[in-house]
Amino acid sequence: MNVGFDDDEGLLDQILEQTREAMARLREAQTALDRIAGEGKAADGRIIATSDGRGGITELWFDPRVKRLDHSALGKEVLTALQAAQSDAERQRQKIVSEALEATATMPEPLDETFVRRRVEQVTHEILGK
Repeated sequence: MNVGFDDDEGLLDQILEQTREAMARLREAQTALDRIAGEGKAADGRIIATSDGRGGITELWFDPRVKRLDHSALGKEVLTALQAAQSDAERQRQKIVSEALEATATMPEPLDETFVRRRVEQVTHEILGK
């Protein structure tokens, strides 16, 4: 079997293209992670919380009717909304990460010195006719 340098160039071109595609997917995933906005509601929608992809609370909204709740009930409802927002954001984050990992799972193994050494030996034997 005669495997020439053109085959190696094709392999390297293929690896380079797969790497570019994987990097583009990872950049898209990073952008999506930065845009996460998890939402949580409580008290029949009278409390709405929003969380970013890192679990930080970015917004907390209260309908004026929540003033009717006592302090203990209000605290529990706020906590429920905050936790729901963070859970929603985490679910979104996991989905984005999972899809990114799945998209990059088909990356070829990196070429190492043994690949290069085998190729040099193979080409040397072909040239010398051994």
